[in-house]
Order: sequence, then structure tokens, then C-alpha cells
Amino acid sequence: MKKIWLSLHITSALVQSLFFPLLHQKIRKYLIKKWSIRLLKILKVKVVLQGNRDVLQQQSAFLLVANHISWLDIHVLNSIRPVTFVAKSDVSSWPVFGYIAKSLGTIFLKREKLSDIKRVIYLMNQKISSSEVVAIFPEGTSSDGRSVLPFKSNLFQAAIDAEGHVLPIRLSYKEHGAYTDRPAFIGDMSLVQSIQHILASNHLEIELQVCAPLSGYSSRQELAKHSYNAIAASFS
Repeated sequence: MKKIWLSLHITSALVQSLFFPLLHQKIRKYLIKKWSIRLLKILKVKVVLQGNRDVLQQQSAFLLVANHISWLDIHVLNSIRPVTFVAKSDVSSWPVFGYIAKSLGTIFLKREKLSDIKRVIYLMNQKISSSEVVAIFPEGTSSDGRSVLPFKSNLFQAAIDAEGHVLPIRLSYKEHGAYTDRPAFIGDMSLVQSIQHILASNHLEIELQVCAPLSGYSSRQELAKHSYNAIAASFS
């Protein structure tokens, strides 16, 4: 039954995305949040917020940084506060989800092309300067969620240029109250395989630990280091 509801829900996203360019930004955000919440309900994924939860809803713009485990991370964050994501260009070619990501205004980065980083930082800077929240996964890849991988600092430059602060968030998945790597999208796993793994459980829970906001750092390396330390410390 979950597969049927999921198929219908994805179809609804495809239909809605056709009209996105015509909709006001507030309506788009509302629809994104509503769709993400419904997706998590279909997949039986419970969201648990810990830490300074009010910071996520503040009016000022910021750069949200988190460790990365699954494609599901994006929808979890959007279910709380719709943001603009920066993703590797490969995502744009994913069946269905790639099209939806493009419709939602995702900023795609060609990681194999160093010169593309400047373009992406410029677009991020524009968003943050316009009171928009931008989200990145600075590990540059996904992990099994047991710990956080080293952060790449390049994209932190956008927060410095826009004079915005950074909000680190630690993500971790549980099943029956204990750590699980079931949602992890790693290795040679396909998107379809990942979805099947998630559909096989009715007891998934994702915990978001909202860390203290960071600001006032003069270099992207320093900002990346302190963001990493904040997330890594929350694993202990």
C-alpha cells in the first residue's frame, strides 16, 4: 500500500512542479513543506527536533549546513523549513526526483569543474542576501550516519560574502530507538534500492540536533572547521 501512495504522491509533485514558475514564493514554500510532510507520513518516518528549534524559524537568512546520509535528508529539512539546496549536478539527471529538484530551484554544482564553484557561491550569496536560507552538505558525499566526514570549505564563502550566519545541524536516523543505516544512500546503491530499503520499515525516526548559530569568522576554512566541530561534538 505504501508503494501505491508513494507513486501517487510523486505524481502529484510532478504536476505541481509544472505550475511552480507561476506561483508566488510563499505559496511555493507552503506547497514544498506540505508535500515533504506528507512524504514522511507515507514512508512512516518520524521527525524529532532537538536543541534550539526556534532558530530554524527565525526571519533572518542563514546558511544551513548538515551531515549527509540520504536523499531523504532534503525532504526532512523541507518539512520543517523549505530552503534552497545546493546539490551535485548528478542529481539533476535522476529520474523524477531530478526534475522535481530543478523545479524547486536547486542550485547544481559541477564538482569536476573548479570554476563552477564561483558561480554557485555567487548564486548562494544572492539568495542569502535576499533573506533566503540556503542549505549545503559540506561533506561532499553521503555517509552511513555513524559519524561526520571532514567538511569541504569552499561553499562557506557564500555566508562570509553575504555576512550571514551559519546554522549547523546534525542528522541521525534510528529504527526501534537504535541507530540504523537503513536510509543511507551510499556506495553503488541506486535510488530505487534506497527507496525500497526505506519502504521496508515502519519505524524510522530522524533526529535533528540544532546547534548554536555561528558568525563573525573571517575565513571560510575557520567557519567550516567550527561547523564541523559543532556537528561532530553532538554525536558524543
